[in-house]
Order: sequence, then C-alpha cells, then structure tokens
Amino acid sequence: MFIVAGPAGSGKSTAFPVAEFGSRYFNADDRAAQLNGGSYVGIPPEVRSAVNLEFEEFIRECIAQRDSFAIETTLRTTITFDQAQAAKARGFWIEMRYLALRDFAMHLERVKIRADAGGHSAPESQLRKIYESSLANLRQAIEEMDDLWIYDNSEIGGPPRLVAQAERGKILFMSDDTPAWLSEALTD
Repeated sequence: MFIVAGPAGSGKSTAFPVAEFGSRYFNADDRAAQLNGGSYVGIPPEVRSAVNLEFEEFIRECIAQRDSFAIETTLRTTITFDQAQAAKARGFWIEMRYLALRDFAMHLERVKIRADAGGHSAPESQLRKIYESSLANLRQAIEEMDDLWIYDNSEIGGPPRLVAQAERGKILFMSDDTPAWLSEALTD
C-alpha cells in the first residue's frame, strides 16, 4: 500500500504521481473531475461524495484481492490509518510519502495558482482546517506506517527535500535543518 499524503497544495500529484508506483491506483481529484465533465472547477458535493465511496471501495477491493495499490490523501482524517491497519492485517507493507510546505500561506498560494490554471480549490477556511488536521495526523503516521519519508516541498521548481525518515515508529533520519512545520508537528 503506497500512500502519498500532505495538505492541499503541497505538490503530492506532481512530486509522486500515484500512477507511477507500478500498481493499481486511485486519485480522487482526477476521478471527480472525470465525473464533472473533465473539469476540476465547481465539482458538486454529490460528485465528491460518490467519488469518496468509489475510493473506499477501491481500497477494500485491493486489500481483499491482495493487490498492491497507490492512493493520494490530504491525511485530514484518520480513515487512512484504518485502511492501513486493514491492509496490514492482510499482509501488506505500508509506505507513505508525506509532503508539506514552509507554512500555510505557501499552501494557500499554491492552491490559488492551481485554481487559476483550472485546477481544484476550496475556501481558505477549509484549506486551513485540512492543513492543521494533516499536520496533526503526521505523528500517528510516524507510529503506524511501516516506512515513512517526510519531504519539505517549499523550493519552487526544485525537487522535494527529504527531511525525515521513519520505519515502524522509529525515526531513522532527521535533517539538521528540520523545517519549522515538522518540528511543530512533532512537539507535544
């Protein structure tokens, strides 16, 4: 089970496209746009709800069939952890790549740029909740993922910078210049 996670605007789809993991995959934003006539703009709530049900069924099916799969999530809720536990119970190894940016303002700016280019967006208040929830769930990800790589993706035009790595609850690597967002996420 491959998971690409991070707040909205962190660059998940660009840095680690789920289609490139060599397994079955599901990208909820792409599926919602497909059902919305190919447009990421103005996706109705009923389409999002239908896609969420498809997404959950896709994961259940992959786990039941023991098929490797890749997904993308903001990690704003704990459902990914429940799904990972179900996958572990069926013998899956869980790998996560988590990306975030210097601060919320940078996430917001990248979402606005994406929206201006015809991509998906959300109100600032919702984006802030997603950002805060995602970072709050990062500690649980460290504890529960078999392998977790954490990246800072703040450099425009550059590749994501690996800032930490954990395996089965143990931090194996932490960069000397740990970004403030990561330090704050790991502080009680």
